[in-house]
This record gives sequence, structure tokens and C-alpha cells, in this order.
Amino acid sequence: MVWLWVAAAAVCAAALGFCVLIGLAEYARWLGRRQRPRPADAAIILGAYTDGYRPGTALTKRLKVGLDLYRRGYVRFLIVSGGRGPDESVSESRSMKRFLILNGVPADVILEDRHSADTWENLRNSLRVMEANGLRTAVVVTSDYHLPRAMAVASRLGMDVSGCAARSGSGEFRFAMREVAARLKYAVSGQAGLRPS
Repeated sequence: MVWLWVAAAAVCAAALGFCVLIGLAEYARWLGRRQRPRPADAAIILGAYTDGYRPGTALTKRLKVGLDLYRRGYVRFLIVSGGRGPDESVSESRSMKRFLILNGVPADVILEDRHSADTWENLRNSLRVMEANGLRTAVVVTSDYHLPRAMAVASRLGMDVSGCAARSGSGEFRFAMREVAARLKYAVSGQAGLRPS
């Protein structure tokens, strides 16, 4: 009989843990969506998966947000940040730049970081691009669930930024859940704090 109680307790603990994970993922999305962009020198669009020159769903949404900020005059430059992953044939930044040019953005206002492999590198390298081009302020553009961590990294790097979220759909929720672990990892490594931005 004891083993039945142990098994039931384990199932309940697993279910509770899963519910907590879902709650934290939803909280990250909510926090991201609360961010409001301020006029700035540039928008930093963080990379995501691209199939050759065809941006994936999440990346397309991020690009559309950055494009909207540029068209509405919130920013003068667009920084596209993302290297080439092991499952990608071109760098995310090259795919992003092509998308923006095809949507009417002049090539000379698109600045690239082609070497980033994660969020820390995205923002550190984008800061270097900003400094090299005399830019001081930026709007960080990424998926809603990812924006809180990106803002925390930017704060750790001393960047003067606001944020603007690309709303994620139900098909991206697994990434929101994965983001919970990524945020904890960044907090432990000292690359970002846990306090909401």
C-alpha cells in the first residue's frame, strides 16, 4: 500500500511542477507584453530560426515589429542580431536584412551582428555595433516570452533601452516554457537578474 501513496505523491508533485512551469511561462509572456517602446536611435531585433532566407514564424513576427517601429519613426536604424546555427544555411542576420530590404528598408540603415549565438551575445555585440556607429539608445525587439530576459541582460550590460514584444502564438508556447529554464540559467551565471524589468 505504501508504494501506492508514494506513486500518487510523485504524480501530484509532477503535476504541480508542470502547472508552476506553465504559470511562469505565461507570466514571462505577460511581462513582455507590458513593455512599451520609447523613441530611440535603433531597434535591436534579436534573431531566431531561419530556414535559409525564409525567417521562421517567431523571427517573422519580430521583423514585422521592428519594421513597424522604423516606419512609424520610433527608430532611425535597425540592428539585426543573430549568427548561423547548426541547423541553418545562412546567418539569421543575413536572412533578417534581406527581409527588411524586401520590405522597403534602405540597406544603409540596417546594421548587422552576424556572430551571436545566444541572448547575451546578441545584446553585447549589438551594443558594440551601437558604439561603433554613435548610437546611444535602442528598442529591444523579440518575442514576448523572451523580452524579460533580454531586458535583464541589457540592464546588466548598462544599455539604455526600452522593449517591444512580438506577440507569440499558441504554437510557440513550448519556447515560453523553455524560457523559464533559460532565465534561471542566466540568473545563476550572473548574466541577468531575476527581477522583472
